[in-house]
Amino acid sequence: MYHDVFSESPAPFIPRTSAMYHISKQSFIQHLAIIKKSTLNVMNVSEILDNNDKNSMSITFDDGWEGAFNIAMPILKEFGYRCTYFITKDFIGREGFIDEKGIMMASESGMEIGVHGTTHRMLSNCSNDEIIWEFKSCKQYLESLTGQKVVSASMPGGDWNDIIASCAKKAGLKLLCTSKLGLNGPGTNLFNLRRIPIKRNTSERAIGRYCQYEISMELIKSTLYQLPRRFLGMKRYSNFRRWLLGEKNRNSIEIYKP
Repeated sequence: MYHDVFSESPAPFIPRTSAMYHISKQSFIQHLAIIKKSTLNVMNVSEILDNNDKNSMSITFDDGWEGAFNIAMPILKEFGYRCTYFITKDFIGREGFIDEKGIMMASESGMEIGVHGTTHRMLSNCSNDEIIWEFKSCKQYLESLTGQKVVSASMPGGDWNDIIASCAKKAGLKLLCTSKLGLNGPGTNLFNLRRIPIKRNTSERAIGRYCQYEISMELIKSTLYQLPRRFLGMKRYSNFRRWLLGEKNRNSIEIYKP
């Protein structure tokens, strides 16, 4: 689970809660080189539906950041890889995010375009109708833009529960990626797919371990990090995290809407 790729450094207006998930161009190249040396087959997320290959992985990008397209996509092509871009409808064309033309070019290049919500709200705070609208409005917009069927989605802020999964099905989606750390097997619920989050400090050694399905260290850390979220609830946790990281800067753009 990637978010953005930058040439030198993240833009100064990007809040810390987002910037920690943005990696350098050089790091991304090194990551793909390690994946290339492994025995893993790289496929789009939706190809999981029709593929029984147990030795496979998907590369995803959340939100629709500009660098994920303009910088990462040419590199992916050089390695012969495709990825899945999960787009937030209301972010399209905003400063730092890709525009409609970029999304269309990615789709035409064979990259999968998926849903990441319409407004990027934390969906557990929404009614069922609002959740369905968040998925469906974005889905219909992306289908109209690309001329392709959109079947996959990922969760804004990793905010997932059974109700959200049910609403995703009602919105016409076929699978839903969470931000829960883990691996997926033949019996995994397609509306509760795990991913491995990549941060700026993710080492090459860690990428090598991930390619061998070794994530025990990360699972322990993830369990500990989940405790405040469970105790505070998603809305309070999100606000607390932003406060803790000093995101009261007026120059920072708003990404998460608790």
